[in-house]
Amino acid sequence: MKIRFVLTGEGSSDLRLVEHIQTILIDEGFSEVSGEIPDLGLFRPAVGRSVRDKLVALAKYYPHADVIFVHRDADNVGAAVRETEISGACEGIVELDRIISIVPVTMLETWLLADADAIKRVAGNSGRRGGINCIPATRRLEDARDTKQILMDALCEASETQGARLGKFKKRFSEMRARLTVDLDPNGPVQELPSYQVFRQKISDYAQAKLNA
Repeated sequence: MKIRFVLTGEGSSDLRLVEHIQTILIDEGFSEVSGEIPDLGLFRPAVGRSVRDKLVALAKYYPHADVIFVHRDADNVGAAVRETEISGACEGIVELDRIISIVPVTMLETWLLADADAIKRVAGNSGRRGGINCIPATRRLEDARDTKQILMDALCEASETQGARLGKFKKRFSEMRARLTVDLDPNGPVQELPSYQVFRQKISDYAQAKLNA
């Protein structure tokens, strides 16, 4: 069975999750997956920043999408608040069974921190032995705050770059974060994180309902 989806998120780097979602949907049994990442900034009239505003635009311009993925970091308010925000935004616009929320705890960078080997590889030092000291243990990752800064620190530590070259290395953070998002392994260490397990269960439930209909 073929499936078409669109993804809306919080920033340009987050939208690189489309490749990750495509891999998961293929693994779930769909024969062909097509994902789009609309640049809502190009729409006229301008699309607002709220989830509801984005869903209004997506429902209008992508009526044939089978499912819409909505990414919102839990941040400091918690996953439950974000889930309620997303479900409430759908009312009168899109059926809930066409929505799959993506709510990392506390932010997407937390998921990226789960795979130290990937961080070493993206930092250009895959042969580095041992762990990355600044990354909390997996069981404590979702308790960490400002995981964006921790990811920056982890990339710097993994690269072993020093001096003037370190400043240039840090300027590549957005590029490296995007690469880590694209390379995020659905069957790798990230699957140990509870918020990621919730995300994967939503996709599995959706796939079973769609494929068995």
